[in-house]
Amino acid sequence: MTTRPTRPTARRGGHRFRTAAAVLCALAVLPAATAVALEEPPPPTTPAAEPSSDATPLPAEPSPPDGTPVPAVTPAATVTSPPATTPVPDPDPVPSSSAPTSAPTSAPTPAPTEAKPDAIVTMGDSFLSGEGARWLGNAEGLKNFGGVPQALRDATDRVTASGLGLDKIYTADCRRSVAAEIVDATATHVNIACSGTEAEQLSRAVGNSEAQLEQVRKLAVGHTVRTVVLSVGGDDVQLIKTMKACADAWQNNRYCSTDAAITTPVAERTRTVGDKVVKAVQAVREAVKESGVTPRIVVQSYPLPLATGDPTTTAAHDENSWDRWSAYGCPFYNRDLSWLGTGAGPALNTEIKKAAQRAGADFVDLGRLLEGHQVCGKDPLQTSFAADGTIVRPTAARAEWARYLPRTRAGLPADEERELLHPNYYGQRALGRCLTLVVSKLPTTAVGSTARCVGAAGQAPDAVTVSYAD
Repeated sequence: MTTRPTRPTARRGGHRFRTAAAVLCALAVLPAATAVALEEPPPPTTPAAEPSSDATPLPAEPSPPDGTPVPAVTPAATVTSPPATTPVPDPDPVPSSSAPTSAPTSAPTPAPTEAKPDAIVTMGDSFLSGEGARWLGNAEGLKNFGGVPQALRDATDRVTASGLGLDKIYTADCRRSVAAEIVDATATHVNIACSGTEAEQLSRAVGNSEAQLEQVRKLAVGHTVRTVVLSVGGDDVQLIKTMKACADAWQNNRYCSTDAAITTPVAERTRTVGDKVVKAVQAVREAVKESGVTPRIVVQSYPLPLATGDPTTTAAHDENSWDRWSAYGCPFYNRDLSWLGTGAGPALNTEIKKAAQRAGADFVDLGRLLEGHQVCGKDPLQTSFAADGTIVRPTAARAEWARYLPRTRAGLPADEERELLHPNYYGQRALGRCLTLVVSKLPTTAVGSTARCVGAAGQAPDAVTVSYAD
């Protein structure tokens, strides 16, 4: 294990480590700030500043701190699932009480069997359930452990920025989000994914939610399930948990990438995850056989939420300064970011790809989906105060697309802990764009195809591109 030089203790002593209550009290005296026009979802009529009874309407959005103007965006319509397909009524029905005036000369022709509606089903873990969709980018914190101003947090929290209750964003048992990637699909779709699901747990019930394999089996009875999208393997390898361990190592002046207690278990779990993914694909295929068709099973890999540590992609914040965490939510050494972004993360995605190929499934590589919008990246912006006190929230094209590590993890509610390092609302829209493009191509691509979805700095989620391997 390699130990970093001790970070100056002055950064961590005295008043700089206030209790949560003290921080909130200090923030309460901040001047009320009016919020900017918000991009998506539609802006509320209340300001992004701390709630008050005499709130004022939101003014137009100013240019972001880097001077690049952010164009005003027409508020998007609320994203909803399309209604289930309903049968076309008979234009000339025969009353059930009617009877022929004479006996028929032959047996009546049976009524044709009504066609079952098509459906796309998403199942697996938190990266398909929509974990993280609560957040509209990330809020910049104050330096020297001053915490995140409540007004900035509110401007990025859909609970307050869009006036939604948390129960309107996630379901209780499986944390399925109304803004998960599947809602962008144009066909009838059903999301049965459940946060925290490992590859061998698709047969496990969670709370009041039936096991996913049982749910998809029942769906196949009443629907023609033509496509099943599957995301499993990340919880088996514990990739997000490993990223959090690297953040903890940074706080203790240590590298995680040279700590065998962290790296060895990750390598071992990655080595065995492929067989588990293959079995999961086989179990899904068996569960949907009553649908009457052989569905296309699309296996997703994982979008990597952190910049790679390379100077060309990673912000130039001093990696030994506490402000890297306090102000920017990036408590990682560049060396560890490199291990996560070019080693551990891609290794997991490679094993999932090989498993999909062995199982005869299609594969979607999401490793570069968040490119240009990753936490710790040099390109994306965070919601912040302008010089005049107004709140500047970057558009989706300029924002971070994954939930960062907030400065107040101690005492963080369990639901927010689960959201860390998952795609946020903008990231979900990028995932949705990717999935829509991939599904639309399935009729013209061979079974077992490999697609790659890539984002780019300064580009909106709907600008995600898809390419196919030869």
